[in-house]
Amino acid sequence: MNNVGLSAGEPIRGSVYSYPEKAYQKKKSWYCGSSSSSFDGGDRETISAMESKIAYLNADLAAVAEREKKREEREKKGEEEIAAAKEVENKRYATLQAQLTFLFESGNILPSCPASSDRSDQEGDENDKSDKESDGDEE
Repeated sequence: MNNVGLSAGEPIRGSVYSYPEKAYQKKKSWYCGSSSSSFDGGDRETISAMESKIAYLNADLAAVAEREKKREEREKKGEEEIAAAKEVENKRYATLQAQLTFLFESGNILPSCPASSDRSDQEGDENDKSDKESDGDEE
C-alpha cells in the first residue's frame, strides 16, 4: 500500500475502509456531485434510502412546526385571557375607588373616631354617681 502523495485529511482507502480502488473512485465522484445515472444498483438504493429519510424528516419537521404553532396560539390565547381579566379587575377597582371617593366627599361616610376625653368623662360621671349613692346609704 502506497500512502505517498496523500494530502492532509484524505483517508487511507484500502487499509481503513477495505474499498477497492475502483469503488472508492465511484463513491468519491458521487460525493463530489456527479449525476445519479452513473451509479450502479447499490448506489440507487442508497439514494432511495436517503430520499426516504429526507421525506421522513420533512414530515417530522412539518409536525414539529405544527405543534409549535399550536403551542404559540395557546400561549397567545392565555396571555389575552390574563389581559382581559386584568382589565376587568382594573375597571372594578376604579369603580369602587370612585364610589368611595364620592361617599367621602359627600359626607355620607365618616370614619368613626371616638374621642378619648369623652369616654373618660362618661366613666368619671358614672363613678361619681355610684360614690354619691354609697355616701347616701351611710347617712
